[in-house]
Amino acid sequence: MSSLTPQEIIIMLEQHLKWLRNPKEGKQAVFRQIDLSGANLEGAKLQKSVFSGCKLSRAILKNANLIQADLFAVDLTKADLTNALLIRADLRGAELRGARLHGANLQEADFRGGSMILAGGKTVTFGSSNLSGSDMGDVIAEKANLSGANLSGAQLENANLAYSQLNGANLSESQLENAMLQGANLENCDLSGSAIKGANLSDANMTGAKVGGCDLLAANLEGANLEGIELEDEKLKAQLARQQKISTPLPSSLKSLLEKHFLWVETNGSAGERADLHGMDLSNMDLRNCALSGANMRGCNLENTRLDGAQMVMSDLSHCNLVGVDMSYAVMEGVNMSRSNLTRASLKGAMITAVDLKGPNGEPMGKKWPANLSAANFNDADLEGADLTQANLIDTNFKGANLKDTILTDAITEDAVFD
Repeated sequence: MSSLTPQEIIIMLEQHLKWLRNPKEGKQAVFRQIDLSGANLEGAKLQKSVFSGCKLSRAILKNANLIQADLFAVDLTKADLTNALLIRADLRGAELRGARLHGANLQEADFRGGSMILAGGKTVTFGSSNLSGSDMGDVIAEKANLSGANLSGAQLENANLAYSQLNGANLSESQLENAMLQGANLENCDLSGSAIKGANLSDANMTGAKVGGCDLLAANLEGANLEGIELEDEKLKAQLARQQKISTPLPSSLKSLLEKHFLWVETNGSAGERADLHGMDLSNMDLRNCALSGANMRGCNLENTRLDGAQMVMSDLSHCNLVGVDMSYAVMEGVNMSRSNLTRASLKGAMITAVDLKGPNGEPMGKKWPANLSAANFNDADLEGADLTQANLIDTNFKGANLKDTILTDAITEDAVFD
């Protein structure tokens, strides 16, 4: 494995920064199978860089931008990734034992296993990522793929793992106090001996999970699937029975429309049909985790509807009644919610940022389409931890709204009303 001088690394970082600004200038940073152990890359802008097969053990990557970076099979043992951005990063087969990921953003990152072809044609297979003993307190990792990952003994207090894939993962003896695991897939996960006081496991799939030594009564299990879990304590059985919720089935006509739309989204428009739900009454319905990107929902009544975890990229939700709607942790890049009423709505952890526009063949156009929330009413809404980067907030009403940790970077707030 080769190494680089500090001067060579700095030149590569400078060229990469130029490449990010204009792909015709500079050069993408490709550090493939380089020994960078202990390197100080604090705050570096490394989005879309390539580190596959590198050694970055004990490296300093605090506040680094590693969005969509290729970190396949990278050794990050005891690396400091505090507050790093690892959104949609490829971390398959990465070694993260003892790494510091406190406050890092791992949204939609991939931690599964995989194979790599080395020089000479040799193929090496890597298992799912090893995060045992790592510090992941306050980490943001909703919709991350941690299937089969080793998180035993990990510090995950206040972590956001909503709607993540954790099936078959090892979370034994981990610290999950006040963690957000709403809608997560924990099928056949090992939670034995883990501390889950205050954890939100509502709507999680816990089929076949090992829960020995867990105080399940200390967590929110409302709507969770506990099939295959043996519960011997009668008090626990009674409490969990009270927490289970019965979902109201969708009307067959709406179900048919959504099925066609899901296919349209999945095939990038080559099959199925875009959903036109313009003006429909969808109040009090359960549309959690639905793929509604690009749907026309203009003027809909969505009062008290559950849309938490839904994908609504570039959907039209303008002029809607969204009073009391639950959109927590929904992905709404480029959404249009202009002039909609979101009084008392929950948008906790929602991603309402600009979307990267793509051409007919899926190629990036190099342009972004910001979310439009102009003249919307967020009176008494919960926007804690929501990301509104570059959003249009002209004339938007935020009176009484919870804006704790809300990201408003480069948002246009002209004439917006705040407490």
